[in-house]
Amino acid sequence: MRKPLIVSATAPEHFPHDMAVCSFAELGAVDIAAVSFLIIPLEADWQQGYADLQRIRRHVDFKIYLCPVLFLLSKKNIPPEILQAADGYVFADSEQLTKECNTWAARLEPVNARIEQLKILSDAGDSSLAFKVLRFIETRDTEFKPIASAREQKGFVYPPLLPLFPKDDISPFQVLDYLESQRLLTATFVSRSYSCTHCDCAFLNFFETCPDCGSNDLRSEELVHHFKCAYVGELSDFIQGEHLVCPKCETRLKQLGVDHDKASVVFHCNACSSIFQEPKIMTSCYNCWRETEPENQVSRQIQAYSITAIGMNAARYGMDSLLQSILESKLNVISHSIFKKILKLESERIARYKISTSSIVIMRLAGIETIYEKLGRRSSEVFNEISKALQEQLRSADVFSVRDENIFLILMPETPVQSADLAISRLNDRIVSLLTTNLNIDCTIHKTIKAVSSDIVLDQEIEHLLRTNAA
Repeated sequence: MRKPLIVSATAPEHFPHDMAVCSFAELGAVDIAAVSFLIIPLEADWQQGYADLQRIRRHVDFKIYLCPVLFLLSKKNIPPEILQAADGYVFADSEQLTKECNTWAARLEPVNARIEQLKILSDAGDSSLAFKVLRFIETRDTEFKPIASAREQKGFVYPPLLPLFPKDDISPFQVLDYLESQRLLTATFVSRSYSCTHCDCAFLNFFETCPDCGSNDLRSEELVHHFKCAYVGELSDFIQGEHLVCPKCETRLKQLGVDHDKASVVFHCNACSSIFQEPKIMTSCYNCWRETEPENQVSRQIQAYSITAIGMNAARYGMDSLLQSILESKLNVISHSIFKKILKLESERIARYKISTSSIVIMRLAGIETIYEKLGRRSSEVFNEISKALQEQLRSADVFSVRDENIFLILMPETPVQSADLAISRLNDRIVSLLTTNLNIDCTIHKTIKAVSSDIVLDQEIEHLLRTNAA
């Protein structure tokens, strides 16, 4: 049974005496699989506790950096972006602390179950920041929403992801944008933010300036329009004591909207005495104080992110893989982006001439993780055999690509679906025989074969295949 573990130099006061305690330096020697969640004391000086969380999240061992973390609070006025960086929190003075910990253990069990499904892909651990973010999002199985923060220069932050990043810059936005561009994450619009084009600070001052001299020392005054005589002048021209009187016809104005209205605003520049109705809008950064027009600042969409089926696949099996590298050395493997362009050209050719049929094949090799588990470094021998099987079935005219470890894409020109299915069935028999008969490794090939047409959206087809055959 998993138990909580306190990460602290000393056991916090008011905590159950039977609760295990270890320092951060000792964390690597702990059997993390037996830990339900880590507890970090967040004292009055919360910076130290948050620094401990950062050290955990930046560890290369996925079992450590993905491990659920709760804050142990002794005060309530913790900044929300700090408080939400952990998976949850408990209060040190709670009389039901043990019960709360038991409740959290049950609540976080699905997270631990997802972590168990991940595989060790390198003896050096997970070093790619994008990959760590992807794995973190996958194990939490929720939409990651940004919050506005006056404490952060970027203006918006993703609190649970923030401890993963070593610098306080726009890295989170760049990494999330990259993962979305690879169809590993899906994004939902939340807001739009403007930030400094020089330092990326989101705190900008918008102000009006004189279009003639550039000064922002301006005075504004409302313009009044008298309906009866059509006179338009500045409000100060109408004021006589406590009343408004038209300076042209000397009629007393009684009610706004009935006998007069306020048509616009006029500006006076106190520096050069210019009078104008449309000032020039400028912005200045509160961080670097650079000034420029608003249209020159960086406009950024602020989005919420959740993982796709393709992203789940990549989080479990790796964004770069041994199988993919072997296939690339044995076969003429093209990139996913180039494959999509060739597929588009082929669909346009078929649509234009209407005299032939080509097929698109999407295959998922389920069971890659078992090969890694059972064979370790000898996995390369099996992957070489898989590459040979592909070589035998692919023609020189076929276009081949690999997407996310175990997804194969094949464009078979001048090949009807029935013929393509026959070739893929032979390939399936060869691979399944290799793995199941010879190595006793369960393996299943899921496939989608369709005639090439302009209606096919490749990424949607991959997503559908993964969701339909989710392991």
